[in-house]
Amino acid sequence: MTRIGFIGGTGPEGRGLAYRFALAGHEVVIGSRTPERGREAAKEVADRAGSASVTGGENAVAARQAELMVLTVPFAAQADTLPPLREVCQGKIVVSTAVPMQFEGGRPSMPVVPEGSAAEQAQALLPGALVVGAFQNLGAAKLWKGDEPLDQDVVVCGGDEEAKRQVSALAEQIRGVRAVDGGPLSSARYVEGITVLLVGINKRYKALAGVRIAGL
Repeated sequence: MTRIGFIGGTGPEGRGLAYRFALAGHEVVIGSRTPERGREAAKEVADRAGSASVTGGENAVAARQAELMVLTVPFAAQADTLPPLREVCQGKIVVSTAVPMQFEGGRPSMPVVPEGSAAEQAQALLPGALVVGAFQNLGAAKLWKGDEPLDQDVVVCGGDEEAKRQVSALAEQIRGVRAVDGGPLSSARYVEGITVLLVGINKRYKALAGVRIAGL
């Protein structure tokens, strides 16, 4: 059992992942800018998962209590949210799930990120952390829908092999998920781009499609 802290965990992706990890038996701490919102989201997840091991509070509380952190704050808020957490993140695994995305004429596109990707920006903002990119392609709606197998792959990218191993093992505790080693953290930019592609595909087909890599 791992104590997992969610930074910006009150949105759909944060609640969905928190729900799945609570189902898997982990302790979950949901962080937010305000303690009230963190506690409200934690109650919602705990009620749905039937688990008493879900608590909530401010982002700093979630980061301090966590053994492993998951960043589910929107990319646009990342540059303001992460610097105050730099010290408490030292030496910890921090999972980046964010995807830089903008809409032009109703179509999704990916803006230029100076660091290369959301994950690489997170590493630059948290230099002492072991940042791993993962879960970017898992849709929040399917995560929250119920304990149904997802039949999807999670591509895991990072510079520390042990950190990638731990995040891969965590990913595979979600029913129907297989973890795939995507290489260094710089590869996260391609994984994040797949999400932008999926948003467009799902909009056109009115679907909840995900990623499955054939031939492995």
